[in-house]
Formats: sequence, structure tokens, C-alpha cells
Amino acid sequence: MASNTQTQTPAPKADDFDNKAVTRMFARLRHEVGGLVHDAGRANPFYAKSKTEAIAKRDAAIKVLEELADRIDVLKKQEN
Repeated sequence: MASNTQTQTPAPKADDFDNKAVTRMFARLRHEVGGLVHDAGRANPFYAKSKTEAIAKRDAAIKVLEELADRIDVLKKQEN
């Protein structure tokens, strides 16, 4: 009697993607931008020479994040 063994090939694996890396990146972004936001609220900022400069840095960081969010939205809607 012949043996009816079939070799099973493993199912194709989805891309190995580390969600932890994304979580760490967002935590870092939150930390860095939060530092600028808090610095802009201080009478004597740590990361800027003046309160005006601290506010400008905060606003620039927020603008960068808004532009990034817009670019990601474009990527989602882009057809391949």
C-alpha cells in the first residue's frame, strides 16, 4: 500500500512588521513636541533664547506634524 503523505508548504508569512517600533516613534514624537509646547508656555524657555523663539519652534513643530499627516492621507488615497 502506498503512503499518502503530502509535504505541506508553510503558508506565506505576512511582512514582518514591528508595531512596537511605531509605538516607540509616536511616543518619541509626543515627547519631543510636548517639550516644545511646554517650553513655549514657560516664562524663561529652556530650548530657546526667548519666549517668542520658543513659540515659533512650537508652531513650526506643529506645522511639520500637520504636513506629515496630510502626506500620509495622500498616500492612503493614492492608487497604485
